[in-house]
Amino acid sequence: MVTGAAPAALTTGVRLAVATLALLLPAAFRDRQRAEWTADLLTLPAGRWRYLFGAARTLPALRAAAHRAGLARGPAAVASFPSDALARTLLAGLGWPVLSWLLMVPLPYFLFDIPGRIAAGGGPADPKDLWPSGALFVVLLPLILVLTLGAYVALAGGWLLAASIGLAGAAVGVGLRRLWLAGAGLALAATALLAVTVADLPLFNADPGYGAALLGTTAVALGLWSRTLTRWQRRRLLTIGLAAAAVLAAHHTTLGAAMHAWYLD
Repeated sequence: MVTGAAPAALTTGVRLAVATLALLLPAAFRDRQRAEWTADLLTLPAGRWRYLFGAARTLPALRAAAHRAGLARGPAAVASFPSDALARTLLAGLGWPVLSWLLMVPLPYFLFDIPGRIAAGGGPADPKDLWPSGALFVVLLPLILVLTLGAYVALAGGWLLAASIGLAGAAVGVGLRRLWLAGAGLALAATALLAVTVADLPLFNADPGYGAALLGTTAVALGLWSRTLTRWQRRRLLTIGLAAAAVLAAHHTTLGAAMHAWYLD
């Protein structure tokens, strides 16, 4: 029994995480498990995200239990839309920032031996000094801007990452002709952007990689256990999930802190 002050209501982020995890379960098993997770979370005054990470690790066992109980049977089309929509949203909304981060931060940091330059006393090279020049710069400028913005989204995480997921969900909703998904994605993106502009909530240092890690865990789980996605989709989800884990690691290691300091300076 929990004593003391009553736990706060579930935040929008926690509710979305629960719904996302539930989508990875067989349709006939989702509502019951989602209700169980929600009830557990409502009793927790703290540590809710830790609980969700633990819930994500139990997904394989839950899917196996559902299969044994015969709850996973039924037409493949039942799970086709949510799995496909979630996969597309993650591939775009999470794939863009984490792959941009890989290309703009760790890759040039090691390729151009930035630690060696610093150790030699030459000082850290400005990341912009590594960009091409002349006509090649003009040609590549749109790509550079897209990758730079994506890298900043991965570094900031939190609200910017939520906006990226929201915009990706809106695009997927339009593509799949699901207006409710498009509307939900736009609402999430607008809420996230208003949070850092109007409400003036912190942009950086508010989410040291945990949001990317949670979404990456979802991507890995979907890539490993979804039976309605193509092999190519599943491979890309696994790649993006592992890249998201690298973002989390970089936020919590000395090497990662040095890379981020170099890039942001």
